[in-house]
Parts: sequence; C-alpha cells; structure tokens
Amino acid sequence: MIRSQRHPAIAVLLRQLFTETGKTVRLSEVMAGLMLVLALLFVICLAFPAEGIRLSSRFTLTFPTIQEVLGISERSVETSFSIDCSEEGFSNFAGDPDKFEKSALPLKCTPDQIRALPLQPIEYPQGNREALGSIMSELAALRSGNRELVRILHYGDSQLEADRMTMYLRGQLQKEFGGGGVGYVTLNPQIPINPTVKISMSDDWSYSVPAVKYKQQAPLRVGHMLSSVSLSPKRQKESWIKVERRPIKSYPSLRFSRIKLLLASAHAPVRLEAKTPTRTIFEKVIPPNMGLQELNLSMQNSQESVTLYFSGSGSPEIYGLALDNNIGVAVDNIPLRSSSGVDFVKADVQLLEKSYKLIDAKLIIMQFGANVVPQPMKSYSYYEEQLYKQLTLIKQLAPNVSILVVGVSDMARRSNGVLASYPNIARIRNAQRQAAFRADCAFWDTYEAMGGKNSIISWAYASPMLATKDFCHFSNVGATLVTELLYRAFSRDLKRYMDDEKTIKSATSLAENSTSQ
Repeated sequence: MIRSQRHPAIAVLLRQLFTETGKTVRLSEVMAGLMLVLALLFVICLAFPAEGIRLSSRFTLTFPTIQEVLGISERSVETSFSIDCSEEGFSNFAGDPDKFEKSALPLKCTPDQIRALPLQPIEYPQGNREALGSIMSELAALRSGNRELVRILHYGDSQLEADRMTMYLRGQLQKEFGGGGVGYVTLNPQIPINPTVKISMSDDWSYSVPAVKYKQQAPLRVGHMLSSVSLSPKRQKESWIKVERRPIKSYPSLRFSRIKLLLASAHAPVRLEAKTPTRTIFEKVIPPNMGLQELNLSMQNSQESVTLYFSGSGSPEIYGLALDNNIGVAVDNIPLRSSSGVDFVKADVQLLEKSYKLIDAKLIIMQFGANVVPQPMKSYSYYEEQLYKQLTLIKQLAPNVSILVVGVSDMARRSNGVLASYPNIARIRNAQRQAAFRADCAFWDTYEAMGGKNSIISWAYASPMLATKDFCHFSNVGATLVTELLYRAFSRDLKRYMDDEKTIKSATSLAENSTSQ
C-alpha cells in the first residue's frame, strides 16, 4: 500500500498512476523504478557525444551534460588555463594538470608575437605555382607600366563585413600598384558595406533573397555579387540611389574617378541620370529587354556625392555598383553572411557568367568555413565535394581567373567547463585544402597562420583585443592582422614570380645576343 500522512494528494496521484487491474504498486517499487530511470539518464549523459549526433545538415540531436543537469556552472577562463610565462604559451587541461596541450601563443599575447610566428606559405596543387599565374602576371604588368585595371574579388562570410579584412588587402595593393576606390559594393542594406561609403536608396527598391537562404528550384537571378536590387514597373515616382563619401579619420580617403553600374532592363525603357550637386555627369535611356551590361560614369571630382535617378515605366535590375579608378588595382569586398561558400551553384549560370566576363576579374579569394564549424562531424567529405563544385563552376565561367582558397580560422567553445578550440577545425581545413587542390586552386591556411589550436583564445585576450569574446570573429585590429599575414605570404610569392620573370627575360636576351653574334 502507498501511505502518506503529510502529502495525501501525492499518495492519491501515485495510486492512480501505478494501479492496474486492482493491483496496488508498493512505494518501494515506485522508487526503484525512478532510480532505474535516473541511472539510465546518467549513463546517457556520460555516453552521449558532447557535440551531439548530426541527423541532417539542419538538425543535430543533443543531450544535456551532467554539469547542465546538476546546474554546475562552467569554470572561468582563469581556472581552465595554466599559464607558464617562462615557456611562452598556456596549457589547456580539463581537471588533470598532467594532461594538457601547450598553445603556440601566450594567453595575453601581442600582435608582434603573432607576427613572429613562422610565415605560413601559400600552398599550391602539386607545387604548381601557375595556380596564381593570372594575377601574378597582371600585377607584374602593372609594375612594368601597363595602364589597365586589375580586379580582385574577395568573397567571405561575416568575417568580411564592413570591409574589415578586404580594406587592408586593397590598401596594400593600391599602394604598391596604384588604383583607388573600393570596387563593387553590395546594395543590400542587411549587410554593412564599406565604412568609407554611404549608399542611400529610395524606398521602392526590392532586394533579392540572400543566396544562402534561397531554396527554390529556379536559378537565382544574381551576378558576381550574389545579390541584386530591382524596381517595380508599377512605381509612380522617380527612384534614386545616392552615393556619398564618409569622412572617417581612421580610414583612408575615398578617391575614385569612375562609377560603374552593372544592370539589365526589362519590359519598358528607363531613363538614367547621374547628378552631382553641381552638374549632370551622365544621361541615358536604357532600352527594354537589354541584357546585362556595365555602364561607366566618369567623375571629375571624387569628393562630390552622386545621385542616380531612374524614371519611366521600365524595371531595371541592378547587380552591383562600383567606385573605381581607370588603372591600378580594384578589390571588391563581398561578404555573404551565414554562407559556407557553397551558394554559387544556386545562381543563374548565364547571368553569373556574363557578370564575370564584364568585370574581368583576375583573382578570386574564397574565405569561408566559420559557418561549418558549430556542428562537429567525423568527416567533411560532403563539404569538400560541395566546395569543389563551386570552384569548378567558377573556373568554368571565368576560365582566366586565379582562385585562392583561404582556410577556416580557429574558433573555440566551452565544453565541460573548459574553453578550447572546436575539435573539427583541422578536418574542415583539410577538406577545404583538398577541394582547392582538386580544382587546381591555391590554398592558404589561416588556422596555422594565426597560431593553430587555441590561438583564437589568445587573440581574444590579446592586448589590444584581436578577436571578440564569441571566440569566432576577429576585431577590427585582428581582421587587419590576419590579412597582413596573408599579404606577407602573397607578397613573397609575387616577388619570386617577378624575379623568375626577370631571370627568364635575361636568359632570353642573352640567348638572342649569342645567336646574333
């Protein structure tokens, strides 16, 4: 019998729950059953993988840890690390001081200590440096006096937002080879654009669905920016896009001599006028059913703001707006929030091919991986295959472009109270490298360049702070530093390329002289 003097309601409930066909279950049997269930749950807590069980690309089955069930708070960073300043670097361990892994960097490091790490070289498929031959030859020609515009596209995830990494790369290249402006910028207001540019638009523009969220079967109508804006043919007023220069002291002055507009039209003519506060710099009626084209608007004074006015019943689609010089280097910043770099296959192939042909880029940098990390898996062969398909598609559409795949950076999380790198970073990095080599592309290892395992923790506690405390994103200073490390590796290979070119030309000249004699 179930008896309870103090809690008669509980006794009644238990009697109802555990009485079948007139048979009463004893309290000791109920408690034994509960203990068995608790023991089973305890075993599951211990045995269940900390990273969960991946059911699909969108769903992962997880189970609470013992610490979470018992309400034990995670240990702080200070109790998770053993700092040995005499040996430089910190030890990371979970409870047992004899089991630790030494970090390559001190916990509270400086940018100079990171710069002192061995230079991480760019890697080439089977050592074939011609994987970057297109961009190397174009830059060598610029140095020799060629008056052309060499365009570079820098794709990436949220690490690239607000031009944080691309700005340093662009600045160094333009300092060495000339050029100006910020290249093509996205018109999607959901993504922070270059901090030196302010773009405002009338409220009658419609924005394309971000490629990463596009789920329909029909190809997405986007160009190389993987986004577009369009006007409704039913609008009743003049629509506009205004480009202004932001006078921010901490950024270099924005100077450009040309505005470019990548657009197509449909259904009816549309009139385009470009005006500064003092004059009209461009006028054109864009005919209906016009395919994708690049319009060039010449500027006399890049300090002025420019407003583009669209009138008429036509419905233009705009795939990008560029601020460039006529010669030198242009570097487009193309951040694709939440993307893993596998969304190019969703685009309209003909439109994407036309866009690549018009802009004539010589180098594409693919910098993704952070959005793959949070769901650890034993194998990333699926990601390697997805990335390989993107690279081969791009090379098919733009056969003269060089591609550099920039690997995933370090990321960390707290597991069982210990803050440490995700266990899958190296596996994702390896998948990216293998996809790059299979597609005959170059590869640069961000993870190793920044210090390897647990380096993001050092970056987050560095002085000044180089990464945010989400242990994923770089700070502005850190974004500049990691791009500096990449540029050092690129510059070394560029110098080697140019030295080899000089050697070849010198040998050819000697051979010609010997023949003539």
